[in-house]
Amino acid sequence: MHRHRLETAYDRIAQEYAERNHMVPPLIQMGSRFLSRLRPGTRVLDVGCGDGLHMAWMEAQGFQVTGIDLSTGMLAQARARGVQGKLVQMDMCHLAFPPASFEGIWCCASLLHLPKAQAPMALDQLHRVLVPRGMLYLSIQEGEGEQWEVTRFAEVERFFARYTSQEAKALLSQAGFSLDECHRDEAGPRQWISFLAKVAE
Repeated sequence: MHRHRLETAYDRIAQEYAERNHMVPPLIQMGSRFLSRLRPGTRVLDVGCGDGLHMAWMEAQGFQVTGIDLSTGMLAQARARGVQGKLVQMDMCHLAFPPASFEGIWCCASLLHLPKAQAPMALDQLHRVLVPRGMLYLSIQEGEGEQWEVTRFAEVERFFARYTSQEAKALLSQAGFSLDECHRDEAGPRQWISFLAKVAE
């Protein structure tokens, strides 16, 4: 039920979202820090790739990027944007990739759409498909609680789970990641927390 409701919401707002989405300077800075930890040209998985904006940017830096998203509407926007890599409708809690398939995972504003009870399962899946010492970028909204909310996009309700920094760090550690960096940024009315973490040895 949750998955279908979220998928439908993003299908409805896909075109408007793509028209309004852009790469802000803090995101470019974090993206550059993330990619600098990977060997040039290696494989990256964009989890919750949405309209393909970040995927296209990483491809322009020379990386081989695969994008997954629940919403076929969003995937259509990503293809229209001109991304070159594979696009697949997929749930981050059930990744259909073999172990150690990617050197890096970009998970920007995606985990926050899962109920908190499902977050450990999703992070376990991300850990599974990364190579040893593979790198994860994770961004979430700071706060507490979880609920469906009316959004700025066509008054469509979307689900948000917000975390304290301590909560997120504990989840990453439990999933087998070691933390490299943690940053806070404001975007609109919300505070965002971004993490760079690698598969622990």
